[in-house]
Amino acid sequence: MTPPVRALAVGLCLMVPATPAMTAGPSPELLVEAPANLAAVADEVRSIGRGDFSGVLVMTGLMGFSSPMRVVLAPPDSAVAQQTPGWVSGFADGASRSIVLFPDRVSRYPDDSMRTLVHHEVAHVLVAEAARGRPVPRWFNEGVATVVAREWGIEDRARYAAAVVGRGPRTADALDRGFAEGGRRATRSYALSAAFVRWLRAEYGEFVTARILELLGRDMSFREAFVRATGDTLERAEHRFFVREALWHTWVPFLTSSGVLWAAITALAMIAIRRRRAKSAAMRERWEAEEELQALRGRLESPQTIDFTQSTSLEDVDDDVVN
Repeated sequence: MTPPVRALAVGLCLMVPATPAMTAGPSPELLVEAPANLAAVADEVRSIGRGDFSGVLVMTGLMGFSSPMRVVLAPPDSAVAQQTPGWVSGFADGASRSIVLFPDRVSRYPDDSMRTLVHHEVAHVLVAEAARGRPVPRWFNEGVATVVAREWGIEDRARYAAAVVGRGPRTADALDRGFAEGGRRATRSYALSAAFVRWLRAEYGEFVTARILELLGRDMSFREAFVRATGDTLERAEHRFFVREALWHTWVPFLTSSGVLWAAITALAMIAIRRRRAKSAAMRERWEAEEELQALRGRLESPQTIDFTQSTSLEDVDDDVVN
């Protein structure tokens, strides 16, 4: 979040009187502010806030939601919308527990619905709370929020497979640079960060992200917390994920999948059929040439006979003999 945007978000939060803390619960209390033309969206956000947020609690290690969050719905002509890059559909400020959403920008990956967007931004607030305000790498923060907000689907697999092709990011720092650059590079960083966090949970246990955040809250650096939580250095985990995982669990399964195998078999069969047809055509041409040659030899070797019954004069006979 850029300083001007953060300042505006904090200002928006401070404009409304503080709400007393509430008892920790399984769903957040969302205090939604919206202009009249976004009243229907505001109702939708409030309804989403009453849903299941257990996933984000598990990934952050928190027991529940202990205080409300302020959610501002910003129309396209608002000051905050004008100051925020067009590819950003929402952002959160953990310190002030405030969230700003841009409803007109929903449908951009990874937040392709209002539900996904709300869960994503609520996750950012809880990540900040679990880390007790300590700096959290962008890739880890976005990876946790994306995993919490959306299921691992076909689009995620496709974006992940495309992201590991060529000279894409190969370290966590490179993912952070992608977010800073925005646009397509940011979208690629979202996909890879989510895939990396999913891999970390599969490799080190589903509570590994919560453990890392807890250690961050104890004033450890992220790299120290990562080693304590996983037993591996971040560099080693990066190599295993970006090199081995990308190769053996993305392209190898794709290339050895039944669909690809059948496509390859079909292609080879078509090539074999084409070659066979070409070979058969050449063979038929050779046979026809041999038959014509044999017929010509037969005509040359057989004696010339004259049918006098078909001749009406000696001149005709002479012509037949000559011909």
